[in-house]
Amino acid sequence: MVLNYNITTVEIFSFRKTIKLLSTNMREIEEKVHEVLHNLNWLLESHNSFAELVAIKGKKVTIRCVGYCAECESRCVQVAFNERMPEIKLVLQ
Repeated sequence: MVLNYNITTVEIFSFRKTIKLLSTNMREIEEKVHEVLHNLNWLLESHNSFAELVAIKGKKVTIRCVGYCAECESRCVQVAFNERMPEIKLVLQ
């Protein structure tokens, strides 16, 4: 079976533009996540805790909390991300 694909230059350009936009958005999300973590970790440090990035998949961001704050009920990690990045889905480990 032979498949014929008639892909135009416009379609290729559009695809490349889409890929570029996706990679730019991922970089922006990752930079923002690191910024939030940097600002958050100085506070968590006083509780012998920290938060770290595990993964980013689309708009799903997975963060690992380590130390006393992992069991804390004050939800400061969630609040920080909800305030700065309401568009993401935050998953805590």
